[in-house]
Amino acid sequence: MCAAGSIAAAIWAVQFQRASDRPVGEGELFVDEARSVVDRLVAMPMGRDGLGDTVRHLRNDLAIEAVAVVGPDGVIDASSAPAMEGRALESSLLARALDGGTFAAEATPLPFPVTIDGVEEWVAGDVLYQVIQPIAATNGAVLLLYDVSELLERRGRAAGIQPETVQALAAAAILGGLAMLMVLGRSLAGRRFREYEIEAGFLRTQAAQLEEHNRELELARQQAERALSLAEEKNRIRSEFVMMINHELRTPLTSLVSGAQLLQSDELPDSIASSIVADMIEDGRRLEEMIRQILDVARIENRGLWYELHDVAAIALYDQIERELPRTPVTVAEEVLALGPMVHTDPQTVAALLRSLAENARSHGARNVAVTVSDRPESLPMLEVGTRPQHALYLTVADDGPGIRPDFLPRAFEKFEKDSFSSGTGLGLYVAKLMVEAIEGSLTVSTSEAGTRMTLAIPVVTEATDGEVAA
Repeated sequence: MCAAGSIAAAIWAVQFQRASDRPVGEGELFVDEARSVVDRLVAMPMGRDGLGDTVRHLRNDLAIEAVAVVGPDGVIDASSAPAMEGRALESSLLARALDGGTFAAEATPLPFPVTIDGVEEWVAGDVLYQVIQPIAATNGAVLLLYDVSELLERRGRAAGIQPETVQALAAAAILGGLAMLMVLGRSLAGRRFREYEIEAGFLRTQAAQLEEHNRELELARQQAERALSLAEEKNRIRSEFVMMINHELRTPLTSLVSGAQLLQSDELPDSIASSIVADMIEDGRRLEEMIRQILDVARIENRGLWYELHDVAAIALYDQIERELPRTPVTVAEEVLALGPMVHTDPQTVAALLRSLAENARSHGARNVAVTVSDRPESLPMLEVGTRPQHALYLTVADDGPGIRPDFLPRAFEKFEKDSFSSGTGLGLYVAKLMVEAIEGSLTVSTSEAGTRMTLAIPVVTEATDGEVAA
């Protein structure tokens, strides 16, 4: 905006100086003044009295000798010099202007005197520079009278640089300087802005990298906490396992050693000796089962658990279960006996699994343990391991023991996990879970203070398939 103002001021100064350098009496000087008077008169139509005031104001504005309005008949209707009003202006200059309808000007003698502010300034015969501009609206004309001596003086003053030109050029220089300062300031501001943008981009990059680093540190911290928790859990399990082995091995070993020492006495009655032998056998089996579980877990974790699954009649599976669990009653639902389904499993593994569950129930205080076989689950599960087959045969081991505590139930199938008040290695249900997964079945638990029900689901098939699976 300042630059545009500077250019406009400079152009105006040049044009003004050119106009000032033009010789007085030539060019458009008088034409412009005459036309401005005509325009003002046309714009302000009024009566004769008002016209007189108007031409006097125009004369003062132009600072000339006189301004007059000439009618179509050549008579002066109004003049800044009242003595001129009503006089007929007879001159070839007026005739030329009115006939041609164009501007006309020349220095000619006055046909009558000119009075200004009551003082007769010019007498008839004095030479004044007369300018006549026709008024198209009235068919009259405007007469402007100039003092020739003043015109010559103005011509002398016109030489050289005018003060207005200097002022306009100074304004142009100031506006140009302001424009340069604005351009320079804008350039500096733009450069600083770019520098700030670069710095802000660098800071944003650093912030993003710092945030990513913080996320990595948080992830590493969480992983370290999980690793520490896992290590602490392993240490806890290892410590509890060592204490459990120490207790569980020492108890039957102590019983065996004490029984053997008592049997060395010749005075021991046969009935008492038989009872001691029975207890020794029971403790030996208990010790054997504990060692077997530990060895089974070690073997499974080292080499995996493999079973050969095949289609077998359910009736053959019932017989295998009854042989494996001689002390446990087995009940088969009538609808299952009527259907006589085929199952895809390993009968020996199923029977061994049910026997392990029954013995586990007795070791935890159950007095009565029973096995039932049905074509549907007998209770809603509270916990399930393995994958339940779409079509299944359900074998339930139910006991009247104290049940599994709710806070311990989620960990019941974990390795070395056992209730604080129970005996055993804490491996029985862990091995049971591995066996269930190996035979492609599932094991659910439902427990309360009245007892526990563990239900094994094995696949029922209609077409014979043989295969070998691993866990």
